[in-house]
Amino acid sequence: MSKADIKLPSVFGDRMILQQNTNARIWGEADAHESITIITSWGNEQHIKADDHGQWSVEVPTPSGSHTPQQIILKGKNEVYLRNVLIGEVWLCSGQSNMGWSVKQSNNSYEEIKKANYPSIRFFHVPNTMAWEPQPDVNAQWEVCTPETAATESAVAYFFGRELLEKLDVPVGLIVSAWGGSGAQAWIDKETAGKEGHQDIVDWYDKREQKLKQYRFEWIKAAAEWRAKQKDAANLDWDSRPKRNLPGDNHIPFVLYNGMINPIKTYTLKGALWYQGESNVARANQYRTLFPAMIKSWRNAWDQGDFPFYYVQLAPYHYNEYDGIKSAELRDAQLKTLDMVKHTGMVVTTDIGNSFDIHPRKKQEVGHRLAMLALHNDYGKLADGFSSPFLDSYQVNGNKVVISFKHAKELKTRRGSKILGLTIAGKDQKFVDAQAEIVNGNQLKVWSDKIKRPVAVRFGWSNAPFVNLFNEANLPLSPFKTDNWKDSTEGNIHLDFPE
Repeated sequence: MSKADIKLPSVFGDRMILQQNTNARIWGEADAHESITIITSWGNEQHIKADDHGQWSVEVPTPSGSHTPQQIILKGKNEVYLRNVLIGEVWLCSGQSNMGWSVKQSNNSYEEIKKANYPSIRFFHVPNTMAWEPQPDVNAQWEVCTPETAATESAVAYFFGRELLEKLDVPVGLIVSAWGGSGAQAWIDKETAGKEGHQDIVDWYDKREQKLKQYRFEWIKAAAEWRAKQKDAANLDWDSRPKRNLPGDNHIPFVLYNGMINPIKTYTLKGALWYQGESNVARANQYRTLFPAMIKSWRNAWDQGDFPFYYVQLAPYHYNEYDGIKSAELRDAQLKTLDMVKHTGMVVTTDIGNSFDIHPRKKQEVGHRLAMLALHNDYGKLADGFSSPFLDSYQVNGNKVVISFKHAKELKTRRGSKILGLTIAGKDQKFVDAQAEIVNGNQLKVWSDKIKRPVAVRFGWSNAPFVNLFNEANLPLSPFKTDNWKDSTEGNIHLDFPE
C-alpha cells in the first residue's frame, strides 16, 4: 500500500453497522493534505482534507435503522468501498470471562446455535491485545451472525443483541472487547486514573514499568524455549513450564485500554455493557472508586456525553472462601455506582449463579435483563418491570429496622415464605441472623430477639449468598448493607509483584 492510499482502521469495513439517527464518526489516514470525498448510498456526500500528518475524520449523518444493505465510497488518490453496511444500534460489550463466555458454553447451546441465523446482527470481536502504549488499530473484522460465528461469540452480547433486534426491528452491531480474568485497572487509561483519585495505581505502574517489560520479555522467551523442547505437543509437561513472576497481561494497569479500547474509541455507539469484577474481589473497596473512574475514562474517550452504561453484578461464587465476604463488598461497590454515576444500570444475578462455578451458564437471562434496561431507558419500550429492586432508605424503630426499596411495588419470596439472607447488628458490629416480614408491599421490617438496639442490616452479605426476595417482575433484590463500616478489603490496592 502506498503512502497516499486512504487507509481505515479495521473497525470500518464491509458488514459493519453504523449507529442510526446520529452523526457517525469515520476516521483514517491518507497523504498529508489529501482531499477526500465520502459518498454514502443513502444520499450524503462530504469533502474533507487530511491534516499535516495525514490524519482525517468526519461525521457522517445516518438515517433510521434499516435491514437494507448500504454502501460507502471514499475517494482520494485511491478509492475504498465499504459494502453491505447496515444502519442500526451499536453497543460495546466488555469485561472479563463472563462477558467473553460463548454461546456454545451456555445453557441449551445446541438449540441456541442452530437458530442463530440473524443477518442483521453483526459482531466485531477485538482480539486479546495488551499494549504498553495506546494502539491505533486491531486485527479484526465485522462478521455476520450465523450459527458458526455466534457459537464462539459472547453469549451475553448475543442474547442482548437478539432481543434488541426482535423488539426494535433494526440491525444490531456488537463490538466485543473482553478478556477472561482481566482486572478493571487494565481497562482504564493512565491519565484518567491519575485525575480520578487513583494516582496510587499510576505510581505503582511507573515504579515498576521497566521491570514489568523486562520480566515479561524474559518470560515470553523462556516459555518459547520450553515449548520448543516439548516432544509431545498433545501432552505438554506443564509442571516444567517457566513460572511467570509478574501480573498477567490482563492485570497490568492501562494495557487493555491501550490495546483493546483505544483502537475503537470514538466509533459511534449507543451504549456499553460490562460484566467484570471477579478479578477485583480482593480489592473490592478500591473498586468503589476505580469502577466509576473507568466509566468516566471511556466516556471521555468517546466524547459522546454520558452514554448508557449497563453492567452485571457478580453472581454467587465461593472464591475458595466459604465464609468469605469479599465479593459481597464488590457487589456493594457495583450497587453504589448506580448513585455515583449518571445513566448507569445494573443487572442482579443472585438467582442465576452457581456457587461452585464462576461461569454460570444462564447467559440468556443475563442478556435479557440487560436488554430490559436498554429497552426501558433508551428505547421507551418497557413501562415498568425492567429493574431489580435496590435499597432506598431505612429507619430504626425501637428494636426493628424498616427498609424501603426502589423498583419494588410488591416484594415476594421464593423457596418458601421465610425471608433468607438477612443479618442485623448493634453498635458492636456483630451480626446475627435476622427475622423479617414484608410490610406495605415494598418494605421490610427486620429484627432479632438477640439485638435490642439495632444499628445496621445486611442482606446477602457473603461470597455465595442464598437469598429469595424478588419484586413483582420476578427480579431479585440486590444484596445491600445499611452501614458504612470498614470493608475487609479496605487498604488492598496493589497487585502482587516480586520486589
